[in-house]
Amino acid sequence: MQRVFFSLLLAASAAVVARAAAPDLEAGRAHWAFQPLNTPTAPPVRQESWPVNDLDRFILARLEKDGLAPSPPADRATLIRRVTFDLTGLPPTPGEIDAFVRDDSPQAYEALVDRLLASPHYGERWGRHWLDLARYADTSGFHNDLDRPQAWKYRDYVIRSFNEDKPYARFIAEQLAGDEVPGADEPSLIATGFCRNGPSNDDNMGKTPEAIAQYRADQMDDVVSTLSSVFLGLTVGCARCHDHKTEPISARDYYSLVAVFSGTERLGLPSGATGVKKGQEAKVMALVETQPAVPPTRLLLRGLASNPGEEVPAAVPAVLAPEPLRFPQPDGRTSLRRRTLAEWIAAQPLTARVMVNRVWQHHFGAGLVTTPSNFGLSGEPPTHPELLDWLATRFLGEGGRLKPVHRLMLLSATYRQRSTADPGSLAHQQDPENRLLWRMNLQRMEAEVLRDSILAASGKLNRAPGGPGFKPRIRPELLDASQRNKWPVLPKEGPEQWRRSVYIYLKRQLLVPSLELFDAPTTTDSCALRSRSTVPTQALVLMNDEFVEEQAGWLARRALAEGGDRPEAVIDRLFLHTLGRRPTPERQRQALDFLSAREAAGDRLAAITDLAHTLFNSSEFVYLK
Repeated sequence: MQRVFFSLLLAASAAVVARAAAPDLEAGRAHWAFQPLNTPTAPPVRQESWPVNDLDRFILARLEKDGLAPSPPADRATLIRRVTFDLTGLPPTPGEIDAFVRDDSPQAYEALVDRLLASPHYGERWGRHWLDLARYADTSGFHNDLDRPQAWKYRDYVIRSFNEDKPYARFIAEQLAGDEVPGADEPSLIATGFCRNGPSNDDNMGKTPEAIAQYRADQMDDVVSTLSSVFLGLTVGCARCHDHKTEPISARDYYSLVAVFSGTERLGLPSGATGVKKGQEAKVMALVETQPAVPPTRLLLRGLASNPGEEVPAAVPAVLAPEPLRFPQPDGRTSLRRRTLAEWIAAQPLTARVMVNRVWQHHFGAGLVTTPSNFGLSGEPPTHPELLDWLATRFLGEGGRLKPVHRLMLLSATYRQRSTADPGSLAHQQDPENRLLWRMNLQRMEAEVLRDSILAASGKLNRAPGGPGFKPRIRPELLDASQRNKWPVLPKEGPEQWRRSVYIYLKRQLLVPSLELFDAPTTTDSCALRSRSTVPTQALVLMNDEFVEEQAGWLARRALAEGGDRPEAVIDRLFLHTLGRRPTPERQRQALDFLSAREAAGDRLAAITDLAHTLFNSSEFVYLK
């Protein structure tokens, strides 16, 4: 009976697909995101004294059109905290805050931005954003969740690329065709780990030719779906089983992209994968070609390898290519199809729009396009289309380097606005979501930034870069949830576990609970926009987690060593290390009363530890103004 029902369901699905209208290419090509870049000039504004650069003119002109005004600038202590977290994911030191607040030179803020962009911690912070997109993890997922002992090399490649400010065209080419780019070497082979980062089931995929073919089709789907959403902001993966329902993208478009990768093979499989003996794993995890001849690619009906249709050539989505892209004839060592595709992607206006929008999103809390991996007809239109094109043009004019784009955004008056405003203001009533950026958005620390900030405040952060991922302590009762590729039981943590969170070993079957609770992505799919939940268990973790409690103790000892015998000085140090500012007189009084009450019931260190723990739990610590 179930088999009959399934057959009827397939037949009905096929009928629906047959009735679906083909994508309208002409209408699709008129979509704003698929147009050539405009080169708009900055619009005139009435409040000429406010803009710092032309970016501000686009924002202010829209505000003035709606009868709104921007907010006053944030104070200097707030500003250095905001921009330091933005660019490095770490808090400024009390000394850095004092120096910046006291420096009234016109170039002080500009010099601060330049110093932060040159920091090696910049790559760790912004590399983490890219790893979200690249669905990076150190294990394969599925039932056995095999270890990928070389996966961390891709993570380090990304961090290094951001620190070097690698041109975006080269960054794309290395990740899609690292074995085909000029000067190909081991780092560029490692870069192709982008095509291998997704979940895999190499030890349990089945051994029949049919099962192997279907598994190959599933792996190619991961590559095509991810590259199209990450680089082009298009949901091409929805056309695997039938023509896209909401976009001018056909199943033929989808399989033409698959054809670009048809000659590839995987270099380096996880330990335990079928056919790989222990000790024989390759030194890198890459996707490469070893011969120029490419096998034919067929459209798979309903996405099933057992149901092949017509043969399709390598091509790019027709909606983006009025003239078909010419792929080279096979010659030499590889087909050069992937390199050709990468060069085409890098030259697309859409690609530049997508990337500058991602940078804007992380600086301002939301993108100019709020669907950052969907610029298609079903995505959201930009709030400031002229500004988006202006930024994309500037990005390309800088050779596709990101640091000048950061600088442009961070030096703007728009970025320097304060985040607080009167709830009864006209702006709150007309634009409660702050889509027009009449103030700065309040942002909660991301999971990794929160953990790193606790370590930085306690003075225990181990800043050692790179290398294999480390495994922090997880409560033993949670480890039973992952029976394979076991996580070690750690009775206590030390410097090896106090490294930055970007270097944590990411096990798909067992994410670090404290990070997962604060919305770290699952790594199964590309994550363009993390969830922003606010749930009681987050406060409970900050209150009861062993890591937070232990680091509060280290922070207390640090404040005692720096503040000496004066309780007021100790409180000052606690506030500076956690909140980036000294307490107000009222907060100083409350803190003194808190310490007095705690000291009456125990020793001084325990009392200061409790105050440090309370500050770690405060909204002012977790949220960035």
